[in-house]
Amino acid sequence: MDRVDTNIDEEKRGKLLTLAAFIALAIFVSKITQSQTQVITWRVYLTSGIYFLITFVGLLWAFNFQVMKKSILFLLQPALYVFSQAMFIEFFFFQKFNRIYEAFILLFLMFLVFIGNYVSFLMANVLNVDLFKKIPLAQVGRTSSYLISLLMMYFFTFSFLVSGFEIYFLLPLILLSYIFVVYVHYVNIGIEEGELYRKTVLTVLISFILFLGMFLTGDSHEIVSAIPVLGYYFSVGVVSQERVTYGKVRSFYFFVLVLIIIFLMGVFLNI
Repeated sequence: MDRVDTNIDEEKRGKLLTLAAFIALAIFVSKITQSQTQVITWRVYLTSGIYFLITFVGLLWAFNFQVMKKSILFLLQPALYVFSQAMFIEFFFFQKFNRIYEAFILLFLMFLVFIGNYVSFLMANVLNVDLFKKIPLAQVGRTSSYLISLLMMYFFTFSFLVSGFEIYFLLPLILLSYIFVVYVHYVNIGIEEGELYRKTVLTVLISFILFLGMFLTGDSHEIVSAIPVLGYYFSVGVVSQERVTYGKVRSFYFFVLVLIIIFLMGVFLNI
Protein backbone atom coordinates (compact mmCIF):
# COMPACT_ATOMS: atom_id res chain seq x y z
CA MET A 1 0.00 0.00 0.00
CA ASP A 2 2.83 2.41 0.91
CA ARG A 3 4.53 1.65 -2.39
CA VAL A 4 1.32 2.46 -4.29
CA ASP A 5 0.99 5.78 -2.38
CA THR A 6 4.64 6.57 -3.17
CA ASN A 7 4.11 5.90 -6.87
CA ILE A 8 1.02 8.11 -6.85
CA ASP A 9 2.97 10.92 -5.17
CA GLU A 10 5.78 10.60 -7.70
CA GLU A 11 3.25 10.64 -10.51
CA LYS A 12 1.69 13.82 -9.11
CA ARG A 13 5.04 15.53 -8.72
CA GLY A 14 5.91 14.63 -12.29
CA LYS A 15 2.65 16.10 -13.55
CA LEU A 16 3.10 19.27 -11.49
CA LEU A 17 6.67 19.69 -12.75
CA THR A 18 5.47 19.22 -16.32
CA LEU A 19 2.68 21.77 -15.89
CA ALA A 20 4.98 24.36 -14.27
CA ALA A 21 7.63 23.88 -16.96
CA PHE A 22 5.08 24.10 -19.77
CA ILE A 23 3.67 27.41 -18.52
CA ALA A 24 7.11 28.96 -18.00
CA LEU A 25 8.25 27.83 -21.45
CA ALA A 26 5.05 29.10 -23.09
CA ILE A 27 5.48 32.55 -21.52
CA PHE A 28 9.14 32.67 -22.59
CA VAL A 29 8.42 31.66 -26.20
CA SER A 30 5.49 34.09 -26.36
CA LYS A 31 7.68 37.02 -25.28
CA ILE A 32 10.71 36.36 -27.48
CA THR A 33 8.48 35.85 -30.53
CA GLN A 34 6.39 38.95 -29.87
CA SER A 35 5.79 40.67 -33.19
CA GLN A 36 4.25 43.93 -31.93
CA THR A 37 6.52 46.73 -30.75
CA GLN A 38 4.45 46.99 -27.57
CA VAL A 39 1.94 44.66 -25.97
CA ILE A 40 -1.78 45.06 -26.65
CA THR A 41 -3.81 45.25 -23.44
CA TRP A 42 -6.78 43.12 -24.47
CA ARG A 43 -4.46 40.45 -25.84
CA VAL A 44 -2.54 40.33 -22.56
CA TYR A 45 -5.75 39.63 -20.65
CA LEU A 46 -6.85 37.04 -23.19
CA THR A 47 -3.51 35.22 -23.08
CA SER A 48 -3.44 35.35 -19.28
CA GLY A 49 -6.96 33.94 -19.21
CA ILE A 50 -5.81 31.02 -21.34
CA TYR A 51 -2.97 30.36 -18.88
CA PHE A 52 -5.55 30.43 -16.09
CA LEU A 53 -7.67 27.76 -17.78
CA ILE A 54 -4.63 25.62 -18.60
CA THR A 55 -3.48 25.80 -14.98
CA PHE A 56 -6.89 25.01 -13.51
CA VAL A 57 -7.55 22.04 -15.81
CA GLY A 58 -3.91 20.94 -15.53
CA LEU A 59 -4.14 20.81 -11.75
CA LEU A 60 -7.31 18.74 -11.95
CA TRP A 61 -5.41 16.37 -14.22
CA ALA A 62 -2.39 16.31 -11.89
CA PHE A 63 -4.64 15.52 -8.92
CA ASN A 64 -6.26 12.69 -10.91
CA PHE A 65 -9.57 14.56 -10.45
CA GLN A 66 -9.58 13.57 -6.76
CA VAL A 67 -10.96 16.81 -5.37
CA MET A 68 -13.69 18.00 -3.03
CA LYS A 69 -15.87 21.10 -3.15
CA LYS A 70 -13.41 23.00 -0.94
CA SER A 71 -10.60 22.04 -3.32
CA ILE A 72 -11.89 24.61 -5.81
CA LEU A 73 -10.31 27.42 -3.80
CA PHE A 74 -7.03 25.50 -3.64
CA LEU A 75 -7.11 25.23 -7.44
CA LEU A 76 -8.21 28.82 -8.01
CA GLN A 77 -5.34 30.34 -6.05
CA PRO A 78 -2.47 28.93 -8.15
CA ALA A 79 -4.52 29.40 -11.34
CA LEU A 80 -5.06 33.07 -10.55
CA TYR A 81 -1.44 33.36 -9.45
CA VAL A 82 -0.39 32.22 -12.94
CA PHE A 83 -2.94 34.65 -14.43
CA SER A 84 -1.55 37.61 -12.46
CA GLN A 85 2.03 36.51 -13.09
CA ALA A 86 1.50 36.29 -16.86
CA MET A 87 -0.05 39.78 -16.88
CA PHE A 88 2.81 41.21 -14.86
CA ILE A 89 5.49 39.77 -17.14
CA GLU A 90 3.70 41.00 -20.26
CA PHE A 91 3.26 44.52 -18.93
CA PHE A 92 6.66 44.76 -17.25
CA PHE A 93 8.47 43.61 -20.40
CA PHE A 94 6.08 45.49 -22.64
CA GLN A 95 8.43 46.15 -25.53
CA LYS A 96 9.55 43.78 -28.24
CA PHE A 97 12.91 42.11 -27.49
CA ASN A 98 15.66 43.43 -29.74
CA ARG A 99 18.81 42.42 -27.87
CA ILE A 100 20.21 39.02 -26.98
CA TYR A 101 20.97 39.93 -23.35
CA GLU A 102 17.31 40.82 -22.81
CA ALA A 103 16.36 37.27 -23.81
CA PHE A 104 18.85 35.89 -21.26
CA ILE A 105 17.36 38.12 -18.56
CA LEU A 106 13.91 36.85 -19.45
CA LEU A 107 15.20 33.26 -19.47
CA PHE A 108 16.48 33.69 -15.91
CA LEU A 109 13.15 35.21 -14.94
CA MET A 110 11.37 32.22 -16.44
CA PHE A 111 13.41 29.95 -14.17
CA LEU A 112 12.04 31.92 -11.21
CA VAL A 113 8.56 31.69 -12.75
CA PHE A 114 8.95 27.92 -13.00
CA ILE A 115 10.00 27.67 -9.34
CA GLY A 116 7.15 29.93 -8.20
CA ASN A 117 4.57 28.00 -10.20
CA TYR A 118 5.84 24.66 -8.97
CA VAL A 119 5.71 25.83 -5.34
CA SER A 120 2.15 27.12 -5.80
CA PHE A 121 1.10 23.81 -7.39
CA LEU A 122 2.70 21.81 -4.57
CA MET A 123 0.88 24.05 -2.09
CA ALA A 124 -2.45 23.28 -3.74
CA ASN A 125 -1.65 19.58 -3.74
CA VAL A 126 -0.71 19.55 -0.05
CA LEU A 127 -3.85 21.43 0.99
CA ASN A 128 -6.01 19.20 -1.19
CA VAL A 129 -4.50 15.99 0.23
CA ASP A 130 -5.00 17.39 3.73
CA LEU A 131 -8.75 17.34 3.08
CA PHE A 132 -8.62 13.56 2.69
CA LYS A 133 -6.04 12.77 5.39
CA LYS A 134 -4.25 15.09 7.79
CA ILE A 135 -0.57 15.52 6.93
CA PRO A 136 2.24 17.47 8.66
CA LEU A 137 3.08 19.34 5.44
CA ALA A 138 -0.23 21.21 5.61
CA GLN A 139 1.44 24.00 7.59
CA VAL A 140 4.09 24.37 4.87
CA GLY A 141 1.25 24.65 2.36
CA ARG A 142 -0.33 27.44 4.38
CA THR A 143 2.97 29.32 4.53
CA SER A 144 3.32 28.95 0.75
CA SER A 145 -0.22 30.30 0.39
CA TYR A 146 0.89 33.43 2.26
CA LEU A 147 3.88 34.00 -0.03
CA ILE A 148 1.80 33.38 -3.15
CA SER A 149 -0.88 35.82 -1.97
CA LEU A 150 1.76 38.53 -1.43
CA LEU A 151 3.03 38.14 -4.98
CA MET A 152 -0.51 38.02 -6.38
CA MET A 153 -1.44 41.30 -4.72
CA TYR A 154 1.61 43.00 -6.23
CA PHE A 155 1.11 41.49 -9.69
CA PHE A 156 -2.57 42.42 -9.81
CA THR A 157 -2.01 45.98 -8.58
CA PHE A 158 0.84 46.65 -11.01
CA SER A 159 -0.95 45.10 -13.99
CA PHE A 160 -4.23 46.94 -13.40
CA LEU A 161 -2.39 50.25 -13.02
CA VAL A 162 -0.39 49.76 -16.21
CA SER A 163 -3.52 48.75 -18.13
CA GLY A 164 -4.68 52.37 -18.11
CA PHE A 165 -8.23 51.71 -16.94
CA GLU A 166 -10.51 54.59 -16.01
CA ILE A 167 -10.55 55.24 -12.27
CA TYR A 168 -14.21 54.21 -11.87
CA PHE A 169 -13.25 50.78 -13.23
CA LEU A 170 -9.73 50.57 -11.78
CA LEU A 171 -10.61 51.05 -8.11
CA PRO A 172 -13.39 48.40 -7.92
CA LEU A 173 -11.17 45.98 -9.87
CA ILE A 174 -8.29 46.38 -7.44
CA LEU A 175 -10.64 46.16 -4.45
CA LEU A 176 -12.16 42.92 -5.74
CA SER A 177 -8.73 41.42 -6.39
CA TYR A 178 -7.65 42.28 -2.83
CA ILE A 179 -10.80 40.70 -1.41
CA PHE A 180 -10.21 37.48 -3.29
CA VAL A 181 -6.49 37.27 -2.49
CA VAL A 182 -7.04 37.82 1.24
CA TYR A 183 -10.17 35.68 1.50
CA VAL A 184 -8.60 32.65 -0.19
CA HIS A 185 -5.47 32.87 1.95
CA TYR A 186 -7.47 33.04 5.17
CA VAL A 187 -9.53 30.04 4.04
CA ASN A 188 -6.30 28.17 3.28
CA ILE A 189 -4.83 28.79 6.73
CA GLY A 190 -8.01 27.53 8.36
CA ILE A 191 -9.61 30.66 9.82
CA GLU A 192 -13.11 29.70 10.90
CA GLU A 193 -16.12 31.17 9.17
CA GLY A 194 -17.18 33.21 12.19
CA GLU A 195 -13.93 35.20 12.02
CA LEU A 196 -13.26 34.85 8.30
CA TYR A 197 -15.33 37.76 7.00
CA ARG A 198 -14.37 40.19 9.74
CA LYS A 199 -10.66 39.54 9.33
CA THR A 200 -10.90 39.62 5.54
CA VAL A 201 -12.64 43.02 5.63
CA LEU A 202 -10.11 44.46 8.08
CA THR A 203 -7.09 43.24 6.12
CA VAL A 204 -8.51 44.40 2.77
CA LEU A 205 -9.36 47.78 4.28
CA ILE A 206 -5.78 48.31 5.46
CA SER A 207 -4.28 47.34 2.09
CA PHE A 208 -6.79 49.32 0.03
CA ILE A 209 -6.42 52.50 2.12
CA LEU A 210 -2.65 52.28 1.69
CA PHE A 211 -3.13 51.79 -2.05
CA LEU A 212 -5.39 54.85 -2.28
CA GLY A 213 -2.89 56.93 -0.30
CA MET A 214 -0.07 56.00 -2.67
CA PHE A 215 -2.24 56.19 -5.78
CA LEU A 216 -3.22 59.79 -5.03
CA THR A 217 0.34 60.96 -4.36
CA GLY A 218 2.16 59.84 -7.51
CA ASP A 219 2.27 57.60 -10.54
CA SER A 220 5.21 55.26 -9.97
CA HIS A 221 3.46 51.94 -10.51
CA GLU A 222 6.22 49.92 -8.86
CA ILE A 223 6.01 51.90 -5.60
CA VAL A 224 2.22 52.24 -5.61
CA SER A 225 1.95 48.46 -5.99
CA ALA A 226 4.48 47.66 -3.26
CA ILE A 227 3.01 49.65 -0.35
CA PRO A 228 -0.37 47.84 -0.08
CA VAL A 229 1.53 44.54 -0.24
CA LEU A 230 3.61 45.63 2.74
CA GLY A 231 0.40 46.64 4.49
CA TYR A 232 -0.99 43.18 3.81
CA TYR A 233 2.23 41.59 5.05
CA PHE A 234 2.05 43.39 8.39
CA SER A 235 -1.71 43.19 8.84
CA VAL A 236 -1.87 39.41 8.34
CA GLY A 237 0.48 38.98 11.30
CA VAL A 238 -1.87 40.96 13.52
CA VAL A 239 -5.31 40.26 12.09
CA SER A 240 -4.80 36.50 11.77
CA GLN A 241 -4.30 36.22 15.54
CA GLU A 242 -7.34 35.13 17.50
CA ARG A 243 -7.00 38.08 19.82
CA VAL A 244 -4.53 40.82 20.67
CA THR A 245 -3.39 40.13 24.22
CA TYR A 246 -1.71 42.66 26.49
CA GLY A 247 1.61 41.01 25.78
CA LYS A 248 1.15 41.72 22.07
CA VAL A 249 0.11 45.37 22.37
CA ARG A 250 3.67 46.63 22.05
CA SER A 251 4.22 44.51 18.96
CA PHE A 252 0.98 45.84 17.50
CA TYR A 253 2.02 49.46 17.99
CA PHE A 254 5.47 48.66 16.60
CA PHE A 255 3.90 47.23 13.43
CA VAL A 256 1.73 50.33 13.06
CA LEU A 257 4.73 52.62 13.50
CA VAL A 258 6.80 50.69 10.95
CA LEU A 259 3.88 50.77 8.51
CA ILE A 260 3.49 54.54 8.88
CA ILE A 261 7.22 55.06 8.30
CA ILE A 262 7.18 52.85 5.20
CA PHE A 263 4.11 54.65 3.87
CA LEU A 264 5.74 58.07 4.34
CA MET A 265 8.91 56.83 2.62
CA GLY A 266 6.77 55.55 -0.23
CA VAL A 267 5.02 58.90 -0.56
CA PHE A 268 8.39 60.67 -0.65
CA LEU A 269 9.71 58.33 -3.37
CA ASN A 270 6.46 58.48 -5.31
CA ILE A 271 6.17 62.25 -5.55
